[in-house]
Amino acid sequence: GAAVVGALSLLMFIPATLLAMETDVFVVRDLTGTLSVDRQAALTKDAREKLDRVLRFYDVGPKVDNLGKIRLEFDEPRGGTYSTVFIMLKEGNRRVRVVRVFGVDKEPQMVAHKLTHAIFISPDKLVRNMMGIPMEVRFGNPLTFPMCGFRSDEWVDAFRRKQSYIPLSDLGPDHEQWGMSTRGGVPVVLDKPRQHVMYAESGSFGEYLLASHGAEKMRRFWRLSEGGKRPWEEVFGLPLKDLEARWLQSLEAKKPDEKKVEALLHLLNRNPKDACSEAQRLVGASASGK
Repeated sequence: GAAVVGALSLLMFIPATLLAMETDVFVVRDLTGTLSVDRQAALTKDAREKLDRVLRFYDVGPKVDNLGKIRLEFDEPRGGTYSTVFIMLKEGNRRVRVVRVFGVDKEPQMVAHKLTHAIFISPDKLVRNMMGIPMEVRFGNPLTFPMCGFRSDEWVDAFRRKQSYIPLSDLGPDHEQWGMSTRGGVPVVLDKPRQHVMYAESGSFGEYLLASHGAEKMRRFWRLSEGGKRPWEEVFGLPLKDLEARWLQSLEAKKPDEKKVEALLHLLNRNPKDACSEAQRLVGASASGK
């Protein structure tokens, strides 16, 4: 007994980067160097539950056989902000799927969203977000960007009233069109208001496509988009312009919660850069670690 306890306490002082906890799906790393074994295990269990729900929803497997295990990394918040990114790292002659979680003292954010990206790898940012953001809504943290404690639909209504709506045809495949870039392979934000508009729109539109066409067609859309095209008509039977019109009509038919949309519009008019963090504060987000 004492020997085991001594060995465990010795383990705690080995730099965390040298330690890797492994499951059948994840290779887990603590980049903070501060997580207890119990906390790391709890975070890993939570990520696994989210992943399992995403896999069941889309009726797919974790793709470990052909892509290898997902590297799940826990890190400090970036600039005080909780988020998660998905990146493909080149190691030797193979590419490794990495889901890096920034901020784990409280409930992490964007984990379900980015685990979806690790299953449905795509060079097209719109395709990724249409599939991933709805998974965060269902299985993740409601305070996560771009919802920030509200619904993507409510943000889209507010953006339209503010006349900052961006047509879906402008939501290109690359980070640059979304007000973003990459640094060291990790996405960084250059234009926060533009990024928020595009993420909220892609999430809301993805929800509409799932509701009207189902998960199987979304999966097919992803598969057929692998060559860089967006097969709207082939999968959904209509060109993007018509799908977009129907989505916006469906938002209007839902009769939005006026108080919530007005509150978001107020935040956007005051400072669109801080609208998400202020919205999170409105719904008690200070408890989330933001």
